[in-house]
Amino acid sequence: MKKIDVLINAYGKPFQTALSLLSLMKHSGQWIDRIWFVQDRPEETKVLGRQFILDLLDNVTLYKPSDWRWINHIEEDLLTDEAYRHSVRYQYGWEHTDKDYVLTVHNDVYFTADPVNLLMEAIGNNIAAGEIGLCCQCPAFHHKLCSPETYQNYRPNLKEFIAIASDPKGYIPTDVSNYMVCPSLRKKPWPLPSCRVNEWCALIDMTKARPATVPFGPARPFGAHVFEGIKRKLKDGEKWQEFENTLGIVYDTAMAWFRDVHHQGYTCAHQNLSKVAQHWSGHQALFDTDLYAENENRAKKILEQEFNLEF
Repeated sequence: MKKIDVLINAYGKPFQTALSLLSLMKHSGQWIDRIWFVQDRPEETKVLGRQFILDLLDNVTLYKPSDWRWINHIEEDLLTDEAYRHSVRYQYGWEHTDKDYVLTVHNDVYFTADPVNLLMEAIGNNIAAGEIGLCCQCPAFHHKLCSPETYQNYRPNLKEFIAIASDPKGYIPTDVSNYMVCPSLRKKPWPLPSCRVNEWCALIDMTKARPATVPFGPARPFGAHVFEGIKRKLKDGEKWQEFENTLGIVYDTAMAWFRDVHHQGYTCAHQNLSKVAQHWSGHQALFDTDLYAENENRAKKILEQEFNLEF
């Protein structure tokens, strides 16, 4: 059996973080060697609760970045700087693992069965395996031209893509003008801009991904948020707002990487994970205090009942 490493970034959610890793170890522990744990924004995280999981597992390497990228757009010309690059989500463990495979996970996942075996069976000769696509944001999905299972088959040229993006089929899309100002999208529309392997639980073949990705290859970091388009200079006293001061698109986590590795000839395998894992609201809970508390309390109860922890 091949051992893998786990890459996780944690900002708050101490009970959910603990449940993510303990449930993963319960079902996939036979696969896992080291957990590369990046504590995002350590000072602010203290307010949200101490990451007590660090006391419960002995196979964790903790890293506290000097900077905090979170969902902020990267500056691509700074990626040669190691400290800057290691502030990008997952990147520290990505560069330090010695394993052929890594599993990226969010800190708000409850595993009910083994995801690693499922993903290992799915990955084949692909560079990664997981759930494909942020399809809810993609016009091709709403036109029923593309799906996670068939993303490799629908490869429109720019004219075709703009035509479907202009007709949202009931979905509120990014305005077509935002796509038109993106040089790489104009040159190579495929993979479509909302396509990715979802990093909340994804298996990466590092024998392929390591040489393809910075600092060794041209692909932008797996965890990077990337803006492509035009930025207008702010007027005196003007507050910056996404898409108010910019015209273009944002490649969410793993989207820029997904495009870059596909342009190098790699592909990813879609694997539905609904039977092995529950993903709890993710990013949304950080802006909804009631939802945050609800998810933390739910995780706490499971930790007490399933893992016999006392708080």
